[in-house]
Amino acid sequence: MAAVAEAAAGENLLIGLAEQDNYKSITAAAMVHKHNVIARSPLDINICKQLNILISEMGLPLERIVIDPMIGGLGYGIEYAYSIMERARLGALANDKMLSMPMICTVGYEANRAKEANAPEEEFPGWGELHDRAILWETLTATALLQVGASILLMRNPAAVRLVQRNIADLMEANV
Repeated sequence: MAAVAEAAAGENLLIGLAEQDNYKSITAAAMVHKHNVIARSPLDINICKQLNILISEMGLPLERIVIDPMIGGLGYGIEYAYSIMERARLGALANDKMLSMPMICTVGYEANRAKEANAPEEEFPGWGELHDRAILWETLTATALLQVGASILLMRNPAAVRLVQRNIADLMEANV
């Protein structure tokens, strides 16, 4: 990661994934080359806060840290991920500085790991067309995570991205 940080010096990238076992080298590279850090913790508020403390104690300002809470996709732990993210957002609203960073979620990867997004139509004909199912699985995962406070969504399917954008636009419309 140090080579990537150096090659893109000054580009203000999000680099990572900084975890408990490698945060020092990633944070140092980010600081030297003027980047931001993705701090990844396994859906645990206490580990998340501890990692953010360790990174900030190295001298990286809190506003240059983005939290990756390692979410689960729809049907594969999203309920638990949702509750942890909800607790983190409530903590941030209660002025917990170690939880007030933006959150990034790997929606495309997690949604596409689900059986429902990949199972052949022949095996589960009642589930509908595979193409549509995969798009909707990613869309529903993304919209749930947006509602609980995700700031950045990493998505795979352009059609799912368009549906999420439409959902955001609909939510932003004024109710008359």
